[in-house]
Amino acid sequence: MLRILTVLHTMPNVKSYRTLCFENILDYLKTKSDVHMTWLVYMPDKLNVSLQNDSNITILDIHGFKNAVEVIQTVKPDIIWVAPTLNLPDYAFALAGKFLKIPVVGELVNELFIKSDQFDAIKTYISQFFQSSVPTDAATDKKQFMKRGRFFLYKYLFLLRTQKAVKMNTLKILEDFFTIVKAYLTVMKHLHNPKFAVNLHFVESQTLVESLVRNGFERSSLVVSGIPMYDKVFQKLQELQKSSLKQNDDKIHILLLTHAMYEHGYWTRGQRDRLVKEVVSEAVKYSDEMSLTVKIHPSSEILSEYQHLVNPIDPKIPIHQKGDILDFIFACDIVLAYSTESALFYALVLGKPVIILNFFGLEHDLFLERGLVYECKETSSLISLIKQGVKSNVVNRKKLDDFIEEFLYKLDGRSSERIGNTLLDLSDNYKKKSQ
Repeated sequence: MLRILTVLHTMPNVKSYRTLCFENILDYLKTKSDVHMTWLVYMPDKLNVSLQNDSNITILDIHGFKNAVEVIQTVKPDIIWVAPTLNLPDYAFALAGKFLKIPVVGELVNELFIKSDQFDAIKTYISQFFQSSVPTDAATDKKQFMKRGRFFLYKYLFLLRTQKAVKMNTLKILEDFFTIVKAYLTVMKHLHNPKFAVNLHFVESQTLVESLVRNGFERSSLVVSGIPMYDKVFQKLQELQKSSLKQNDDKIHILLLTHAMYEHGYWTRGQRDRLVKEVVSEAVKYSDEMSLTVKIHPSSEILSEYQHLVNPIDPKIPIHQKGDILDFIFACDIVLAYSTESALFYALVLGKPVIILNFFGLEHDLFLERGLVYECKETSSLISLIKQGVKSNVVNRKKLDDFIEEFLYKLDGRSSERIGNTLLDLSDNYKKKSQ
């Protein structure tokens, strides 16, 4: 039996980068071994996780534990999987896993864009601290004064109790605190900080390996694997290409694919709101020849906020949070996005033109630099770019293939296999040492 413990900011039934990756990894592992998966969920409110029907899955609530050491001693995992980035619960479990000498692994992906101005980020962090809700709230969750700030403090106290449990001295705890603060203020320039490194990192591409080594990561801890999330995508793409989801009217069907730029501190709320209102208002002017659909992030954005922005302009515009992103992309003629993100790769493979709405000076966007997408810097040029993109897509096969080779390693459907085999080896070695 292979026992894996990971942490998650939503319930595991919500589609997210980590759950999509684990769907494929677990499918492979189950062909080789019995697997038990434990999800430690951290959300502001206590969860009702008492009713669990699957004997191979356990869902735990962070509120039931004082620190990460207590969780690990309860679960007794063979492998701990965390994000080796600036995320307080993940960092707490990395510290506890190392202290208890249990293998800690995580994934590292390419930085898709950079923003150099940190002042807006600081303002956003301050304003977010006083928000009465968090992006993962369900519609029924109660709002609370300074809920997001209280939740941040809760997560930091969980980390602090973990630091004490692993016998970290006071001076080192203070040093950690200031390092974390600095990391928050520079995360948009330096996403990959070796401060949060784990025992073994599954890396998206060889190009990223060299960047990580320059940042201070140990080369021996970096395993190029590709991303499991893409393993089943090509099968799905083939199914979609044979389906009848594509709409057959004469309108240009536009998909506004949003991204948690405000929620993660890249934009202020005012910037996000301005962009959405301007884009929607511009599209509505051409409603006789264009149709707009909005798809927001399944877990990191709040549906009611987008409804508040879009409905006063045109309440008939559909806004979706749930659903398979591939279905939405396939059904549209062109995609509008805040920035490059993994979902845009699906659009490119499907031959859909993409426009990056770069109203606020994001820099070093990989898709823009490689000439794979159009760039819109102001609303006045949006409609002409949409018409241009639909008429003649900027992407050609060679550009796309070159990008895949450099940044996505092997799209051969075997990333889960590579990661799964490594996890099994790590588990075997850990069990032998523990005997």
